Amino acid sequence: MKENALKDLMRECSALITEKTQEIYNLVSGSGDLSSNVMVVTTYPTAKEEMTGIYFEGKVGQKYDEFLKGIGYDRDTVYTTYAVKYRPYKISEKTGRIVNRDVTMEEVRMFYPFIASEIALVKPKVIITIGDLAYSAIHQMSQDKAAEYGELMPVKIEKDLYEVMPMPHPSESGFAKVLITEALTKRLKFLQVDEAETFTALEDMVTPEDPDKVMGKVVQPHVHYDKKEIPIPKRKKKSISGKHKLILVYGGSQLSNDPTYAVADQVSHVLNELNVSIKRIDLYKNDYRMEAFLDELQEADGVILATTVEWFGIGGYMQTFLDKAYKSGQFNIFEGTYLLNIVVSRHSFEREASNHLLKSWEILGGIEGVNICASIESSATIETNNDLLFSIEKKTEDFYRIINQQRLPLPNSINNNKIILKVTSSETVDEGEQLVMQQVVASEKKEETVENQMSFISNYDEFIEKQQQDINDIASLFKERLSTTTGTGGMALSELFEYKFKPDKKFEDCKISWVANDAATENFIMDFKGSRLKTRKGRMSDADVIISSSLEVVEKITEGKLTVQRAFMTGEIKAKGNFTLLYKLDGLFAF
Repeated sequence: MKENALKDLMRECSALITEKTQEIYNLVSGSGDLSSNVMVVTTYPTAKEEMTGIYFEGKVGQKYDEFLKGIGYDRDTVYTTYAVKYRPYKISEKTGRIVNRDVTMEEVRMFYPFIASEIALVKPKVIITIGDLAYSAIHQMSQDKAAEYGELMPVKIEKDLYEVMPMPHPSESGFAKVLITEALTKRLKFLQVDEAETFTALEDMVTPEDPDKVMGKVVQPHVHYDKKEIPIPKRKKKSISGKHKLILVYGGSQLSNDPTYAVADQVSHVLNELNVSIKRIDLYKNDYRMEAFLDELQEADGVILATTVEWFGIGGYMQTFLDKAYKSGQFNIFEGTYLLNIVVSRHSFEREASNHLLKSWEILGGIEGVNICASIESSATIETNNDLLFSIEKKTEDFYRIINQQRLPLPNSINNNKIILKVTSSETVDEGEQLVMQQVVASEKKEETVENQMSFISNYDEFIEKQQQDINDIASLFKERLSTTTGTGGMALSELFEYKFKPDKKFEDCKISWVANDAATENFIMDFKGSRLKTRKGRMSDADVIISSSLEVVEKITEGKLTVQRAFMTGEIKAKGNFTLLYKLDGLFAF
């Protein structure tokens, strides 16, 4: 499938870029219809596009959407990708912050083989380049544009010839002024028609005296389509440019030194920068209505519950709010709504309070999102500590990604077992009181089942004693096997790798030298040959991969507490050589 081929291409691209640049970049994959006849290639992602994976947002996105609509397409019916798949950045010498920089032509050339492979995968009839740099990447030229905007021209990419139409970037003032001819617009619209109907449609549109205007199933730009309008298939369009909406419920008392209030403000600031609409409810003001909250919740993507820790619990304001939400019985409204819970204590018990919030939210029907849980003495500590502000910012960005990508959580017992039952009654009772959790019913049934099972056992004490003996026998068996088959206490680290090796015929023959910085006697060489691994003491300067780390890191890897890839990503190991081999190491050992 094309989707799997694209994933393989991106993995290959990531490995090569890491090897060439010696840096880890967040590459942004293409999106849209991989079988579309129209492919859009733009320049490189901005910081926001890199984070969200959404091409063109805000006013720029509106212009882009209008352009696609004008030629009979939308984001779902074209395939969009970047010429340079990471955000070019640098560290500002003045501020120390990450800022954008101009992309180099060397970077454009570095990504060209992958753009060419992507084009061969999609096989578009027309390629639209957005921005001069994107056109240069396709045309393999300098940054000077060699074609007029809005006109088709043939370009040979690898062995195949494609029609390419350059366009300026939507952020440029000239984007809206580009005149696309009526014939070209109709040609682009025509390409959306199902190929099975194409030949019949062409026969109806082209006159007998003009047979040379039909070339198989492709129509040249100069053909006129005035005789018959061809219907364009419509697809359900996702809301890509629309704002996400969140509700922030603050359950503290807005004291001047309340750290939770400071964190909630910082979270709101980050979300506003991400173009998220926030409706705020301050519970201490006591001016909210549960009905109004539920109305807002129906249109919200998520909820932020921010509260302080009072003694051991989450405080009266937040608990009362959750009680009202449960008593409303409107669990269908909470279903599928993500939670960002913020609990910051000045002393202790923040973890217990955070768990209580999450459990309450899941019982209501919501989904776990992100948790900001900490113990901080005052709001001043947050406002003056850049590391804390950075951590809050990253947590907030993670939550934005979750609601933006609509990630589903792993199933849990609360979501699986919670079914709301309405209890019928001849008397008039409050609707909220008529709703009962089936968990209670299930618990009662479980106790009843155990009692029934016990009644079928003639000698219950003897039955329990036999079960305990079986457990002891199994435990002894496992201890014996562990001592005889997996005992590795006397092995050197190099021998552990050899002992835990899982042969893989696809792994190429190579030599990897592992250098222990703080224990030279533990240096060893891994020699992979013919699906076999042999290790020996020493080091090798011309090995295919040279890895250096502390002895403690090597021990963590052999104990299964750390993977090679994670150690490399976090800087705990340094490496040079063939990074593709390095990435495959984790799959070769049963740690």
